[in-house]
Amino acid sequence: MPPALGRVAFLVLLAAAPGCKKAAEAPPPPPPPKVGVAKPTVAPVLGYYEYNGTLETTKAVEVRARVKGFLKKVYFVEGTEVRGPDPEASDDEHKFGEKLYAIDPREYKTAVRKAEAELAKAGADILNWKAQIKLAAADVERLTQAGTAASKTELDKAKATLEVNEAELKAAEATREAADASLHTANIQLGYTDVRAPLSGLISRTHVDEENLVGQSEPTLLTTIVRMDELYVFFDAPERDLVDFQRASAAKKVPDPVVTSVPVLVGVTGEDGYPHKGTIDFRENRVDPGTGTIRVRGRVPNPKSGPNNVWLLYPGLYARVRVPAGTPADKPVIPEEALMTGQEGRYVYVVGAENKVTKRTVTVGTQVYRAPPPAPDAPPAAWSYKAPSGAPPGPVVRSVVAIEKGLTKDDVVVIDGLQRVRPGAPVEPQVYELNGPPRAK
Repeated sequence: MPPALGRVAFLVLLAAAPGCKKAAEAPPPPPPPKVGVAKPTVAPVLGYYEYNGTLETTKAVEVRARVKGFLKKVYFVEGTEVRGPDPEASDDEHKFGEKLYAIDPREYKTAVRKAEAELAKAGADILNWKAQIKLAAADVERLTQAGTAASKTELDKAKATLEVNEAELKAAEATREAADASLHTANIQLGYTDVRAPLSGLISRTHVDEENLVGQSEPTLLTTIVRMDELYVFFDAPERDLVDFQRASAAKKVPDPVVTSVPVLVGVTGEDGYPHKGTIDFRENRVDPGTGTIRVRGRVPNPKSGPNNVWLLYPGLYARVRVPAGTPADKPVIPEEALMTGQEGRYVYVVGAENKVTKRTVTVGTQVYRAPPPAPDAPPAAWSYKAPSGAPPGPVVRSVVAIEKGLTKDDVVVIDGLQRVRPGAPVEPQVYELNGPPRAK
């Protein structure tokens, strides 16, 4: 071999020697990741029926013109709250309701004055005929005392005159009653020119502008008012739920809706959970065979809230509805943050033998707890973790759900570090304890 070629081969072997040493020394495997784990807590869980529904007002009225005339004034601001009658109020504005419209009253004021005049004339006629009766009675008395000096014809004529005057008095009294009724009617008609709110609530837009003729051939629709402080929620329950509920009611597992108010919980778009509580007050007397459902109605209070005193619920809103089913039963509950979602549905990671992780598909039930929004004066969280010695604090419990199938109270569920977990791989568990509110005794 030539000397130059030998030197080259020596340098190549020298450069390759460290590579061979590295290949022989494989790096050690990484340690198992640390993850937080906890066993499910057993808690009493109340099941629910859940439906979609619609909010409606408990009372709506159409404000119509009840007399004919030109609309002279619109007093209210469209889309605002108006006050209805308050019988205990001292002033007319509150006693008879807020003034909404004014119809030209001149024609009806004239009718009142005419009726008053007719009533006064009837009163005067009564006084006149009473005087005539006194005169006729005096003539009869005088002729009777005269005896044979007075002719029988004169006496009969006096008696007839007395009877006629008495009949005229009765006619005058009837005329006065008719005039009084006419005056009452005229005052009612005049009152209809002052259109007031028949109930408290939220008023719509005006359908007629000022200076338009209303009530010409029919009571003209002017606007509408809906009650807002209490609303209905309507929803359709499947016939299967109806049958289940009837059986549970017969077994006294749920309240009898005829005797006891059945609670209903309502939530609308943008709200967490079901913050509005009411009661079911009506259900239809038959199942709709076309849809296989029965219409149910709940009554939900809608008080004003916030510094601006606004109603949170409005008629026509879509609503999520919950109705309690049965009585509370003990079930395993876990933080909702421990749940994952895949093609197979909802699942959790469970730590088993040799601290290896397996994937477990579960059936999620009722939400037991949801943390309130952060606030400076918010009370302590009802659910939290107790960390093991030397471990960092557990994650914040934002939501707790019941597990219907797939877990027992002895399973060990990964609740923190889910992104570091792989099915079949070992982990280093840090065992936390999930604590909830104390049970009611």
